[in-house]
Amino acid sequence: MQHVFRSCLLTLMLSFSASLCSAQATMTWAMQDFAPVSVPIDGKPGFGIIDETLKAVVREMPGMEHRYLVASAARIYAMLDAGEPICFVGGLRTPEREQRYWLSDVRLVRPVQLIAHKRVRDQLPLDEAGRVRLPELLALPGVRGVFVRKRSYGAALDSVLSQRPAGANVAMLGGASMGGNFFEMLRLDRADYTIDYDFLVLHRQKLEGHKYEDLMILPIQGSEAPDVVVAVCPRTPWGREAILRIDRILAHLASIAGLGLPDSRWISPAGERMYGPAMRAFNQARRHLTPGLGAP
Repeated sequence: MQHVFRSCLLTLMLSFSASLCSAQATMTWAMQDFAPVSVPIDGKPGFGIIDETLKAVVREMPGMEHRYLVASAARIYAMLDAGEPICFVGGLRTPEREQRYWLSDVRLVRPVQLIAHKRVRDQLPLDEAGRVRLPELLALPGVRGVFVRKRSYGAALDSVLSQRPAGANVAMLGGASMGGNFFEMLRLDRADYTIDYDFLVLHRQKLEGHKYEDLMILPIQGSEAPDVVVAVCPRTPWGREAILRIDRILAHLASIAGLGLPDSRWISPAGERMYGPAMRAFNQARRHLTPGLGAP
């Protein structure tokens, strides 16, 4: 009987060990449908800006099975909060996320802008430099804003949005496309403004001709500095091991593949002049491992 018990125990231990090894050999990546940042094709990384980085990271993980999940920002961060074994390349670094998740820096991104329809041009509160005063805009009852729930627009603007008046004429919506339908809402007079990257509007205008020619791109007061795009893993022992490996890969890619350097496909000459030096400095720093990453 004792022999049978030991045999069963050994079988269970071997089965658990095999299961653990199998789990360690599988990596699940969360993705968003967010052209041209992320453009999934058949549920896998396509030709978007972040897709190229994710595919480069995956190539540096030979011998692993890689799975992909296309989901909304709300669902992705809910899974990370629940400690599920997934990682996500493409979020923004914020103080709150630094406390909640393991983060590894990927690249700089130009700050978001206000995207508004020309019909509300005269109602937008602007400072002397032509930048939108967002707190005042949020308080205007006759101008409709639309934003993505659980998406970060950068720490400074996240703070402004969280402190908007209780009766602000603002809709916080979900969806897997990170607000990809918002430009259409502006065009169809279902909303008046949103916040997003200038290159998303330019990408849409390039694809669809003059369909979105009545959308304006305006800078926002307090949102002048570039944000940091990060890889995100849950703050669990599994997530710690995953982010340490990802961090080593990103440092390697910065050294050999120019990770984070300006790309003429996605940055205008004006953007290069304004943010190119910071991007090149980021690349130099990113060639080293993130100090203290994974420390308790």
